[in-house]
Amino acid sequence: VEEGRDLPEKPILITFDDGYESNYQIAFPILEEYGMEAVIFTIGVSVGKDTYKDTGAAITPHFSYEEAREMAESGVISIQSHTYDMHQSARLDAAPARTSAVPLEGESEEDYMAAFLTDMERSIAEIQEGVGEPVTALAYPNGDYTTLSQALCAKLGLKATFTTEARTNVLIKGLPQCLYGLGRYNVEEISGAALLELLRG
Repeated sequence: VEEGRDLPEKPILITFDDGYESNYQIAFPILEEYGMEAVIFTIGVSVGKDTYKDTGAAITPHFSYEEAREMAESGVISIQSHTYDMHQSARLDAAPARTSAVPLEGESEEDYMAAFLTDMERSIAEIQEGVGEPVTALAYPNGDYTTLSQALCAKLGLKATFTTEARTNVLIKGLPQCLYGLGRYNVEEISGAALLELLRG
């Protein structure tokens, strides 16, 4: 898109959301073994945690920034943003929980913009400090986004945003907007055989 170079034939981008410890313990060594690379989108508030914020409620353990830096420095993994705290739990957070990066019901545009920018600025700063690499992409929590959230991502200098929409993407040389709202296939929703068939097509 930026340099006008052709992509490899049938390119694949492997992505993981949330930043689970299993990404470090299981996926990272496998990717390294097979000479593959991936992107992990981390939830900032959960990095290094196995409980949910200050609730004491157990959650799936998340890798630390030390482990994230090791993965990033290997060249195998890129650490990017899944917001700092816009992937809240409707069960564990006080209402109204912000379960995605879109405006809350009744929230003013001004308040939403302030909340989104504050959250993402913290996410970007912590990843850059903790991992030592620039943040250029955001995977929207639950895949939800609006025209305004896309505009705010551009304001923050992000080059790509990802949804959870199951579709193949079309990238166009010289058109940076095509990197916003990228679709992804969830491995829980598509079988290996079906994915291979997609790639053959």
